[in-house]
Amino acid sequence: MKTYIKFFGLLLAFGMLTQSCENVSVNEDPNGVNIDELLPEVVMPGAQVRPSVLLMSRMNQLGNTMIATWSGNAQQIQAPYFVEFSQQVTADFYNDIWDGLYIRTSNLSNIIDYEGETNYDYYQAAAKILKSFYFQYLVDTYGDIPYSEAHKRGEILFPKYDSQAEVYRALVDQIDDAINQINNTDMSTVVNMGSNDVMLNGNMDMWRKFGNTIKLRLLVRLMNLADQDGATQSYLQEEFATLNSGSSFIGIGEDVTINPGYTDENGKSNPFAATYGFNPGEFGQVGSELFGNTATGPTTYLVELLDGTTNGISDARLSRLYAVRGGQVAIQGNTQGGEGQPSRIGPGLLSSAVQDGYIMTAAESLLLQAEATHRGYLSGGASAKSLFQDGITASFNRLGANIGSYLTDSDNINGIGWDGTADKVEAIITQKWIALGGTNGLETWIEFNRTGYPSNMPLPDIAGQATQPKRMLYPTSEYVGNTANVSEFGQTNASAFNTSIFWDVN
Repeated sequence: MKTYIKFFGLLLAFGMLTQSCENVSVNEDPNGVNIDELLPEVVMPGAQVRPSVLLMSRMNQLGNTMIATWSGNAQQIQAPYFVEFSQQVTADFYNDIWDGLYIRTSNLSNIIDYEGETNYDYYQAAAKILKSFYFQYLVDTYGDIPYSEAHKRGEILFPKYDSQAEVYRALVDQIDDAINQINNTDMSTVVNMGSNDVMLNGNMDMWRKFGNTIKLRLLVRLMNLADQDGATQSYLQEEFATLNSGSSFIGIGEDVTINPGYTDENGKSNPFAATYGFNPGEFGQVGSELFGNTATGPTTYLVELLDGTTNGISDARLSRLYAVRGGQVAIQGNTQGGEGQPSRIGPGLLSSAVQDGYIMTAAESLLLQAEATHRGYLSGGASAKSLFQDGITASFNRLGANIGSYLTDSDNINGIGWDGTADKVEAIITQKWIALGGTNGLETWIEFNRTGYPSNMPLPDIAGQATQPKRMLYPTSEYVGNTANVSEFGQTNASAFNTSIFWDVN
C-alpha cells in the first residue's frame, strides 16, 4: 500500500494545475508551475485516482438509481433519491459527471502528450487505455462529445463535438496503439511504472488484458447495431480478427482495482466507503452511518429475484450485497419512491474504509467474453456457457459468497440460467446486472438500454415518464462555455427519453 502522504501531496498539486472545464483549461499555475513539465511518474497516481472517485460514487449511484437496483430508505430519510426516482433529468442532473470526467482525464492526456527523451512508453500506453475506458462512458451516457479537440487548453477554447460512432472507433484505435506501444517498446530504456501505478503496480501484462477487455466492451456494445448495419458488421469482423489472434482478457482473480493507500480518515478513505459507509474511525458502528448508507438499499425487484421469490432459486450473493437493518429478520427491498425501509448495503460491497476500489471486475470481463462467443465473434477460447458460468463464479468470489450448487440449480431457470433461457443474452445481462449492481451501476444502466435486460424492469412509483431515461443531457456548463457547439443539438428535457445513443437500436 502506497503512502497517503505522497498521494495527497500529488493530488493537491493536480488540483492547482488542472482547474479547468471541458473546453477551457488553465495551462499554468499562478506560481509558474507548468503541468506539461511534470514527469509522467509524478502525474500518473493522481491521473488514475481522480476519475475513479467519480466512477465509484456519482457514476455508480446514477446507474443504480436509473434502473431498479437501488431504492431509498423513506423511513429515515425524507424522499430519498426523489430527483432520480421522479426522473427529473435536466441539464443540471448529475452534471458533475460530465464536468468532472473532462477535468479529471486531462492528466491522462498530459501523460500521452508528454515529450521528452526518456522512454515513457508504459506510462503513455496505460494512460491511453484508461482514457479510452472513461471516454467510452462519456459517449455511452451523452452521445456525441468533444473528443478530437478536447484537452487542448488555451489552443482550442470551444471544442467541436465528434460523432459518437467516430469516437468509438477512435477509442478502439487508441487501445490498439497502446498495446502496440507496450509490445514494441525498447525494453532496455523503458521506465517501469511500479508503485506509481496505483491500479496494477506496473504489471504490463495486466494492462494488455485490461486494454483488450475495454476494446471487447466497445465492440460488444456495437453488436445489436451490427445486426442491422452492414458497415458496422464488417468493422466488427475486422476488429475481432485481431482479438482472436491470441489476445488475453481479464480472468477470474484478476479484478482491476485501485488503492493509492486509503486510510480511515476524513477525505482519505475509499470513495465508495466515503459515500455509503460510516464516519471516519467508526466503521460499522450503529449511529455512525453516513447519509448514503442510511438512505440506500435494494429494490424489492432485486431482492425477490435473489431470495427465490421470483424463480425459486436462492442466491447467496444477496446476503453479501445487502444486510439487515435493526429490527429486520430478513433482507428487505423497497420500491423506488416507495414508503418502506429497505435493508442496508452489505459487506460484499462495503467491507472497510480502506477497501480496494473496483475499476473493472473479472465477472464483467467473462460475461462480455460469453456474449461475444455466443454471438459468433470471439473464438478459440472456452465455450460461451463456460465463460458465462465463470463470470458468475467470479461474481460470487468477489463478493465473498458461497456459490454452493447455484450453477447447477440455476442452469435451467429462465432469465438467469444458460440452458433454461432461450435468449442467452438475457441470462448474460441479467447476471451482469447482479454482479455489477452497487459496484458499477452505470454499466448496468447502459447495458439495460442496449439490450432491454433484465426484462420486466419496474419503473419508480413516482416516475414522471413511461420509460427509463436513455441518456443524459449536456450540462449547463456546456451551454455557458461552449454555446455554439452544444446548441446545435437542440436538446430539451424530453431528449433524455426519446433520443438514444447510437448503438441503442431497440
